[in-house]
Amino acid sequence: MIKKVYAIAVLLLVLITGCSKQIEKPIDIDLSNRDSSQVRFKSQESSDVIYFGFDRRLEVKEDVKMYVPLLKYLEKETGYKFKIHVTSGNSSVTDELGQGTIHMAAIGTLGYLQAHEKYGVQITVRGLNSENKDKYQAAIVISPDSRINSIDDLRGRSFAFGDPASTQGHLIPMIMLSQKGIELNSLNYYQYFSSHSEVANAVMSGRFDAGGMQDTLAKSLESQGLLKIVDISEEFPSSGIAFAPGVNEKIIADITQALINFDPKGKDSAELYHWENSEMPNGFTKAGDEDYIMLRRWADQFGLLKSMDGGK
Repeated sequence: MIKKVYAIAVLLLVLITGCSKQIEKPIDIDLSNRDSSQVRFKSQESSDVIYFGFDRRLEVKEDVKMYVPLLKYLEKETGYKFKIHVTSGNSSVTDELGQGTIHMAAIGTLGYLQAHEKYGVQITVRGLNSENKDKYQAAIVISPDSRINSIDDLRGRSFAFGDPASTQGHLIPMIMLSQKGIELNSLNYYQYFSSHSEVANAVMSGRFDAGGMQDTLAKSLESQGLLKIVDISEEFPSSGIAFAPGVNEKIIADITQALINFDPKGKDSAELYHWENSEMPNGFTKAGDEDYIMLRRWADQFGLLKSMDGGK
């Protein structure tokens, strides 16, 4: 068991998508230095600055160091000024984007759907994965020695979901279960966890029979013999960059074009910080609300568009 805990701890430093609650106040990062020690509490607004928020994917400082070079690239390409805004643990990117606290954000699919439903937030690009696809999947995992052979075997079992506003940890696993006729009341019990790492630990420790989580992390843990994937979902539209209502259309167009031109594997790679760990390792492609029709239907069916707690 000690080996399992050590192995997952090492992997999560690089791969994990989480929802850390360590910072309880909004803060900005000074772009003059990518060092995450340049964190200061927000003291005043600046009308000529575009504030960028993000769903927490890695440890917060790692997220900041990863996004700072992207914003410096956008400054160079567009001439606009950008600052990172870290959302506090008692707020959400969804609400801060919708209310104009931030002007743009890297946001998960479910978070975007909730923000669009409640505030009219618009998405213009989404990420390209390592296979150059603007899609992602979720995995349902079990322990390596489990006798579960398929999703059908999950009736009457315990299940660990990710954050309620997570696409890969909640919405897509709900779809996978529902497609097999398994609803929440078909499970013995279930629980929500704040990150994919917690889901993995809940299953690895034997506290839960199965769990739903990010496919990339699930495959990595399976390759280490720590978990077993019982099923992988179909592909769904991936995370992207969304803009708050009221942001000038020219600004949106300029930033969107710069994001599409962004080449993290080529000419723009030199200044990046572990961009391969982002949701868009191969850059961005155009996106629009019409791309999310199917996921919106599922989210509405499950009542998730009424939950506005942010997403990833």
